[in-house]
Amino acid sequence: MSIVYETGKMTELMNTDSIINEAVAVATSSVGSENSIWFDLWKNTYRDKFDLYCVMARDDAASNKLVGTFGFGDISQYEILTRDRYPWVNTMRDAILAKGINEDKVDAASAIYVHSDYTGQNIATTMMGKRATYQLARGVTHAVSFAYESVDIKNWSGTRTSAEEIGTDGDENKIYFFDLDQLKM
Repeated sequence: MSIVYETGKMTELMNTDSIINEAVAVATSSVGSENSIWFDLWKNTYRDKFDLYCVMARDDAASNKLVGTFGFGDISQYEILTRDRYPWVNTMRDAILAKGINEDKVDAASAIYVHSDYTGQNIATTMMGKRATYQLARGVTHAVSFAYESVDIKNWSGTRTSAEEIGTDGDENKIYFFDLDQLKM
């Protein structure tokens, strides 16, 4: 087994319904049940509306099977992160500014999933590293994480190098702030 990673715009990497269905299958395997909104969320919101980026992990020894996804985008691409939309968003953005970091240099992750048959192989960590390297090349230097896809991802996020708690989101999940330079590959 050899895992191959590809990073780019969702419009390029998730450009067919078939690929989005593969991503839904990975997410379903990861959390144990399917969420009926995933297909629409990935296609119509993350890809077509927000124009996000992603890292995709494929097992080239298993017919190029999709085994992991890691979506991300500049915080300005997410409507939920618009200043004054929610008090917790203002708290998060104020914490970023208090560190002297330009908000245009910060991204957020979404849709982080690893197929259950592939857990324990550092795929999520590698995808995070690939995302960090990609974003640094674009001039994005930091990241936030919140609104986790699963308890496993929530627990994993807080253990990443340079993770610093800067508040809680609307569901009382910890918001972590990261220096992408500490996570690059």
